Amino acid sequence: MAQRDITAKILPWLQRWGLADLAQGDPWLHSMALRSFAVDDFLVRSGDTDDTLYLINSGLVRLFYLTPDGRERNKAFYRSGQVTGPVSAALTASPAPFSIQCMEPVESICFSYRAFTAAANRVAGINALQQQLLADAFVRNEQREAMLLTCNAEQRYQWLLDNEADLVGRIAQFHIASYLGIDAVSLSRLKRKHRQ
Repeated sequence: MAQRDITAKILPWLQRWGLADLAQGDPWLHSMALRSFAVDDFLVRSGDTDDTLYLINSGLVRLFYLTPDGRERNKAFYRSGQVTGPVSAALTASPAPFSIQCMEPVESICFSYRAFTAAANRVAGINALQQQLLADAFVRNEQREAMLLTCNAEQRYQWLLDNEADLVGRIAQFHIASYLGIDAVSLSRLKRKHRQ
């Protein structure tokens, strides 16, 4: 895809962060690629060593861990306008500890974490963006961790409705149950109780 097409796709996101002037040709933008993925495609597989980050333009992805006995445990879901990828692996030069899979068709702008960091070292606005994205990820993970460690199943379901209600209509119930750390039968009971 032509660079101007990628720039046009990323411009609204850059404007939201006050970085619209970067569209004039920062090398970071020139390192980007636009990719489309089908449902069930993987952006990242556990064990990959690629440092690619994904700005989701459209669609929904899930991040999940695989237990030693082969069960999947959902870590997070990312939507349009959000950036995801194996950041901890990129920071530590280690394999990705989780997989990222498409739950819906996804269009994404892809870029290297190293290129992003190089741009952040050159441009104060990109540095601020990188710091904010890392802070957002930290806060999001901490809030979810607190929910999992301190809330009962009913409180967890209410947390989902308060914070990520769109998931209820977008993904299968077993994925929601995994995300909340409960079984699908318990989730069915909670949904029935909530409807009454």
